[in-house]
Formats: sequence, structure tokens, C-alpha cells
Amino acid sequence: MGKWLIPGLCASGLLLTVALLSFGALWFNAPSGDLSTIFADSYLWHVVRFTFWQAFLSALFSILPAIWLAKALYRRQFVGRTLFLRLCAMSLVLPVLVALFGILTVYGRMGWLAQICQWLGIDYHFTPYGLQGILLAHIFFNMPLATRMLLQALESISTEQRQLASQLGMNGWQRFRFLEWPYLWRQILPTASLIFMLCFASFATVLALGGGPAATTVELAIYQALSYDYDLHRAALLALIQLFCCLGLVLVSQKLKGTLFVGSHQKLSWRDPSDSLINKITDSLIIVLAMLFLLPPLLAVISDGLNSQLLGVLQQPVLWQAFTTSLIIALGAGGLCVILTMMLLWE
Repeated sequence: MGKWLIPGLCASGLLLTVALLSFGALWFNAPSGDLSTIFADSYLWHVVRFTFWQAFLSALFSILPAIWLAKALYRRQFVGRTLFLRLCAMSLVLPVLVALFGILTVYGRMGWLAQICQWLGIDYHFTPYGLQGILLAHIFFNMPLATRMLLQALESISTEQRQLASQLGMNGWQRFRFLEWPYLWRQILPTASLIFMLCFASFATVLALGGGPAATTVELAIYQALSYDYDLHRAALLALIQLFCCLGLVLVSQKLKGTLFVGSHQKLSWRDPSDSLINKITDSLIIVLAMLFLLPPLLAVISDGLNSQLLGVLQQPVLWQAFTTSLIIALGAGGLCVILTMMLLWE
């Protein structure tokens, strides 16, 4: 029995060793200084508070619309539904800076939305910088993730359970409260924790849209401490704070989430016999609003990328050097992650 634990122990030991050596090298090579001055730094705790606040708001505003969008996508079948779900997945793999470029093209002061408002004679006051810009970008990245996970939870409800709810004469609110909500709630907790951790450790988004010291996260403060101040003690302390916060969230999410019952697989989704016209209009409106929020930045990236300089850019050697480097890193990191994961799951 013990020999089967060797692969998992080796993988765990390797990961812990790399993490501890990195943190230890940062801490012990730092110049001597008084840590009490770091703990007494009001700006440090402002950064910590802002990081928690923006991560909480990002998770909240990603989960809430995802609940209703997942319900709408579950109840409606329409042409392009599968394509829309695949486009939602693009926000997860799209490079952050590329996606931010699309968001600025649409929501910036001279973006598409500003031009439409100017054409309609409406003053456009929104700025995609600061807290509102960070939240906008985080919702763009994470709402599709939450939607797909919550949609899977709804699809796991068996047809028999929905038929029983229909036979009992439950209305829409009762079905949501007593049938769908328990499934959604078990998925909301780990999903919200995951989104919180992703936003808590966000770097490129905050760096591009933060707008100044007032909107700085722990991750960005670590970068500033290493690159500008060369304050290794501060960087190590911030890294430790971030590590403990994320580890605590992982433990809490694992403790709170229950075992999600997976219903029998059905190829055809459930059709509610009491479905009303109001529900159809509401679901259609939710789906259209989600498309209007998610698709324009993607279209902006495509439209701005297809220009007269495209052929010239494709002929530049530096582009293909960067592409080759990215491919090597991706294949190496991906392969190593798969190997370590298989070792951790080895029984």
C-alpha cells in the first residue's frame, strides 16, 4: 500500500520544496531591517484592504449575473447556443493584455460605447480605470467561468426530480428555491472561492487599469517592492499574506462545499410545461445582455487585428521568435502540470 503513495509524495515534496526555497531565498537574502516599520505602514494595510475589497466585489458581481444567465441558457435552446458557450470559454484563455485592449476599445473614453453616446447626444462619463475598471475586467473574465460551472450544476438535476416538481404543482420560484438552489449553492461556494483567489492574485489587470496607488493589490505591491523599491522584506511579507489568504480560502471552500448529486444523464434538456411568455422574454433579454457585454471586446480585438499592417507583422522574425518561446513554455509547463497531477492522483 505504501509504495503507491510514492508518486504523490514525490510530487507534493517537489512542489513544496520549490515554494519554500523561493520564499526562503527572498526572505533570507533581504537586507536587515525593522519589520515593525513594515507592519506599521498604513499604505501596506490599505493595499491589503483594497485587495480583499476588489476581489470580493469581483466574485460577487461575477456570480450574481451568472446565476440568471445559467438558468436562461439551461431553459433555452437557440441557434448559436453552443457557439456562445465556446466563446465564453475564450475569455478564460485569451491573453489578459489582449482582452484588456478589447475592453478599452469598447468602454474607453474614446471607445465604441463613447462614440455611440456622442452620436446620441449623451454624456459619457465612465472611465475604465480605477476600481470600476478592475471590476469590469474581472467580471468579463470570470462571469463566463461561473456561468459554465453553474450551468453544469443545473444540468446535473435529473429529469425525474423536475417531473416530480411539476407534478407537485410548484411554480417557478418554488422550483428555484427547493430544487435548483441546493444544486447551485453547492457549486457557488467553490466557484466564488476560485474567482476570489483569481482576482486576489490579479496582476496584469490591476497594472493596466489600476490608475494609481489608490487601486493597488498585493500582487502589484510585490512587483513594486521588487522592481522599484528593492524592499525584499516587504515583498516577502506581502507574498506570505497572499499565500495564507489563498490557502485559507481553499480550506474554507473545501470545508463548506457538499457532495453534488449528479442526476442521470439526459440528452434532451427538460422542457417546463408551464413555461410562460414572460419567462421566455426574460431569458432572451438576459442572454442578449450577456452577449452585448462579452462579444464586443472580442470583436474589437479581431477587427483591430485585421488591418493593412497584418501581413507586415506576420513577416517580422521577432513575432515568430516570441511565438516559439511561448509555445515551448506552454508545452513544457503543460506537460509538467499533467505529470505532477497524475502523480498526485496516483493510487
